Amino acid sequence: MENEYKRLVLLEGLECINKHQFNLFKSLMVKDLNLEEDNQEKYTTFQIANMMVKKFPADAGLDRLINFCERVPTLKKRAEILKKERSEEETSLEINRQEASPATPTSTTSHMLASERGKTSTTQEETSTAQKRKGMSEEKTDVKKIKASGKADQPPCCEGPTATCQSPISQVSSSASSNIPSAKNQKSQPQNQNIPRGAVLHSEPLTVMVLTATDPFEYESPEHEVKNMFHATVATVSQYFHVKVFNIDLKEKFTKNNFITISNYFESKGILEINETSSVLEAAPKQMIEVPNCITRNANASPKICDIQKGTSGTVFYGVFTLHKKKVKTQNTSYEIKDGSGSIEVVGSGQWHNINCKEGDKLHLFCFHLKRERGQPKLVCGDHSFVKVTKAGKKKEASTVQ
Repeated sequence: MENEYKRLVLLEGLECINKHQFNLFKSLMVKDLNLEEDNQEKYTTFQIANMMVKKFPADAGLDRLINFCERVPTLKKRAEILKKERSEEETSLEINRQEASPATPTSTTSHMLASERGKTSTTQEETSTAQKRKGMSEEKTDVKKIKASGKADQPPCCEGPTATCQSPISQVSSSASSNIPSAKNQKSQPQNQNIPRGAVLHSEPLTVMVLTATDPFEYESPEHEVKNMFHATVATVSQYFHVKVFNIDLKEKFTKNNFITISNYFESKGILEINETSSVLEAAPKQMIEVPNCITRNANASPKICDIQKGTSGTVFYGVFTLHKKKVKTQNTSYEIKDGSGSIEVVGSGQWHNINCKEGDKLHLFCFHLKRERGQPKLVCGDHSFVKVTKAGKKKEASTVQ
């Protein structure tokens, strides 16, 4: 359960708040985590999460993070999400324990049975034990009925974690998802939507400026159908977001520096997802916004490889990196990327197996997941991954496959 608490603290908490909020949290945790007061900027979300696990082994500091979010007006929605996710994880763990050993009494039950041994006969003990087991079985059945009826409001699992944040180091959440305008009718995704578990529907309109957009590309849906999508980056006056657009008819609206208003979109760990049911309209002149240069710079920045290596498995990264080595294998291709802080292997399979690139080229990675094999970190492609290649010495980008 410790790993689950840490996952919630990092992926659903620290990676989904903006830089100012993260700095505020660090300031409040200086004494608890023994942080250097005069050098707080150096601590990343990964380091803070690891420190919290050591300091608060019971819940990895999740309770303190929730209390912090509840006290910050713009993070109250984030606190609700964290509490809901914690409740779901604990309920799931309890059900798994009961299913693994349904006949094993809990510690309280065992204590009660031990007390009864001196007062009742063997027959009474057996009867009491049978009743306890029956009660546990009925309780488990009730939990299953609640989940089956949909009253628990737990959306289905579809794809792994996704995203990126205001700081290029924090690549799990494109920005503080808690600052997305909250919809009056926010709800978890419908059962038939192809979006990640825990995604939230936002009905209220959000005006953004388009920063970048890729060409459409094919991907395989969970139903094993070949569909099309593209990636984009948009920004508001205070933050930027990575966007997955599953309706390629909207491509012309995602033009650089174009102002659009989106509604009925989903948000999961900071990444926005737009599908056929979402609304994307040209923004009216009075709705146009001015995006600060610092937001644009952050959106275009890439994380350092040394920070990627410290990430948690499942974290998703975006960025531009220099190809150092390429090794083509039977089932996949190993692309070693490198910067001044280190190097890491990128594993490309499917349409990203043996792409047209060579040493010295720039690889622009979209939605690549961090994975650890035998303790070694590497980036692997997922269903929605995409690669753009910039040839060495050229500005024009390509994404052709050999």
